[in-house]
This record gives sequence, C-alpha cells and structure tokens, in this order.
Amino acid sequence: MNKEYLKKAQPVVYQTLSNALKNQRVANAYLFHGPKGSSKLETAILFAQSIVCEHTDNDGFACQECESCKRIENEESLDYMIVSNDRIKKKDIVDLQAFFESTSAGKQNARIYILDHYDKATPDASNSLLKFLEEPSEGIYGILIADEKSNVLPTIQSRCQAIHFKPESCEHLLLENTSEENAKMLAESGYTYDKAIELLSLPDFEELKQIALEYIEHASSFSQIEKMQTNVFVNKSDRMNKDWVQLWIQWVLFYVKNDRVNLPLEKKVKLYSILVENMDMLYRPVDLGLFMDKLYYDIRKAVI
Repeated sequence: MNKEYLKKAQPVVYQTLSNALKNQRVANAYLFHGPKGSSKLETAILFAQSIVCEHTDNDGFACQECESCKRIENEESLDYMIVSNDRIKKKDIVDLQAFFESTSAGKQNARIYILDHYDKATPDASNSLLKFLEEPSEGIYGILIADEKSNVLPTIQSRCQAIHFKPESCEHLLLENTSEENAKMLAESGYTYDKAIELLSLPDFEELKQIALEYIEHASSFSQIEKMQTNVFVNKSDRMNKDWVQLWIQWVLFYVKNDRVNLPLEKKVKLYSILVENMDMLYRPVDLGLFMDKLYYDIRKAVI
C-alpha cells in the first residue's frame, strides 16, 4: 500500500488508524466498509503490518520493508491469516479459529486476521464469527472488509469499530504511469491504485485491451467467438482466471460506454446490462469455461 496515496485519498481513515497505532489503542475488531474501488484491502494489510512492525514511521504505520512486514505481505507469518474467498463460509471461520488455537503469538504478541468480501459471508459463517468476537482473546485483531455495510449483521457491526472509506478515483495518479485511456478505464472500473499498477505491469495488459476492442467490434461473428475460445480464454490456461476475465469484461464495458461499438441505443443498453450482470456473477463460484461460453453467446444475441 502506498502510504502517501492513502493519506491523500482517505485522510480520515489515515488519521483514525494513525491515532490508534500511535496511542496503542488498536481495537480487537474493525469493519472497513465503503464502495468498491476504495483501498480497503490494501489498507487492511498495511494496518496488519503496522501492528507488528518494529520500525514504524512517525504516524505509526509500518516501514513495509522489515522481516515482519514482508512476512505479512507474502502471507508467510504464522501470526497472520487472510481469507479472501468470494463467499466466506462457516468452515472458513472454523479453520481460522483452529489456526490461531494451534499457534502462539510471536514476539510482537499479536495475531491478526483479515476477512475480505465479508458482506457476502453465509449466515452460518456470521454466527460462527459472532461467537469468536463476543469473547475476544488478548492480542488477536480482526479486520472485516465489506462494500455494503448493510449486508453485515448488526450484532457483528456492534462488535467492530467501523471505518468508512469514501469513493476515490486514482485516474490522475495513474496518468504518471500509463495512457489517458488506460487510466480512465481502470479508474472508472473501480480498481484501486495498487491493483491498477499491478495490472499495468502485467505483460498481457495491452494485448488483452486490443483483444477486447477487436471482440466488441465483431461480437456478432461466430469466428470471433471461436477465436476467444481457442486463442484467448482457453480452458486451464493462465488467462482463464477471474482477474483476467474481469479485466476483459471491464474493457468491453468501457468501449460500449464510450461509443466504440456502432449499435442502436436499445441494443447498447441491453449489452451493457448483460456485461454488468455477468461481472456480478464473478463474485460467486462459477465454472469459468462455461461462464465465458454463455457470455459470448449472450452478447452475440444482444448485438445481432
């Protein structure tokens, strides 16, 4: 996490966490909530590092360079666990409890867990976590992350310190690293600054962008569908993962919104709706091969 970016983009969050760290008043549980695209997960990881770092800066935040910080960054610490499933289940919470019961805290006497996408957790998972929160063990700190605070049980909310993240746009910062079109798409699509920089560094980023443009310009063609199936999103290939699929859909959406496809308004609206609905489906467990095949044909049906 870029600390200077956090300070500029989320000043209230930065100051609140800084005060807790400097005054050694870190709560047992936090709920980081706010719109998709705000730097909730990146901030949670930085906060976890800051709790155990022995070389914090003047604001109480981690150096991000020492052994303790690197272990958390690489998910190698025995005192740290992050659960980032699309839908957290009871087993995830049971495994979390078992993980901390089987280990003892290191020299910082702190054990930390992060539960990402917690607003999509199952009711059984929430009931199991509630028992964990009701009797907090000394030295165990939890960070729950949610886009929609209202989807988290009130009883869980009441046991967490809520930290609200405001919407943020990283477009102006990304212009220092990439083209105006890339910066605009990544910012409009809700990617955080750190995630956008990560995607831009991937060797296939520009190629996937061109593939999306070529696809949407010929979306009614069966040969274009065959090309996608055999050359782009091939089953069991490196590209057949949710990050790449999501990026491709975001590029297609961007081109539809910016009139790069010559369609009547009615068809454009229908196409946009299909793309948004399928983006939402990626947060659930899906067979990506079947998912993509259905998407190609749904798009074709919408544009012909």
